[in-house]
Amino acid sequence: MRRPSGLALVSLVVLLLLYAPIAVVVVNSFNGDESLVGWGGFTTRWFGQAIHDPQVRDALVASLEVALLSTAISLVLAVTAALWARRASQRARRILDATTYMRIILPETVIAIGLFLLLRHEDVKLGVATIVIGHVVFNSAYATIVIQARMATMTETLEQAAADLGATPWRVFRRVTLPLILPAVVVAGLLIFSFSFDDVVTSLFLGGTEVETLPVLLLGLIRLHVTPEVNAIGVLVMLTTTGLLAFAAALTTVRGAVGARVVQTTPDES
Repeated sequence: MRRPSGLALVSLVVLLLLYAPIAVVVVNSFNGDESLVGWGGFTTRWFGQAIHDPQVRDALVASLEVALLSTAISLVLAVTAALWARRASQRARRILDATTYMRIILPETVIAIGLFLLLRHEDVKLGVATIVIGHVVFNSAYATIVIQARMATMTETLEQAAADLGATPWRVFRRVTLPLILPAVVVAGLLIFSFSFDDVVTSLFLGGTEVETLPVLLLGLIRLHVTPEVNAIGVLVMLTTTGLLAFAAALTTVRGAVGARVVQTTPDES
């Protein structure tokens, strides 16, 4: 048998360093020892304790509210930008691409601090609305890239045919364009919902003292003491975001497989 190369060993060490903390969190969420000094037996009571904690429920509701609002607004902005870019000049498209990628490249801390200073200068009260604004800034950029990628593979033949048959622009969008880009919209929505649901930096800067999302609550709890309940909350958040990302990946894979099958079978049928 071949001995593992140095690159393989380095890769293995990197993977262990990446996933070992996650494994520790999962194991400790089922640990019966409240102090986490040793293994106190297998138990699931920490999950029930976390679910019935009023502070955790309020933070979960706030996280879901922020994630849903930011997802809806980001998708509207992304679809609008992608439709506009199809008919914009090359210079305008370059400006759109630059501003889109800039929101992704810039550190989230810089964006959050800038928004915080601007909102405080305008004497805007911090809360759910300000968190949503902060999330939309970078979420809409990710959604725009996903939907633009779908737009790049489309032709305007069907839309032009619908317009020739007397359909209004809104009817063309609703009956032709939207169904064609719907898979990309769904994938973008799942991705940015996950990003918004587990965001810490922007939610911490723009939440103020009255609104606390679930990741911010976790950050505050671990500053004092890490308990099995904290690990249980972390596992629930991880399962939520991982499940959404897996569903988005599966949807993309199924869509690609169906498209490839259609391409393969169309010449035979014709």
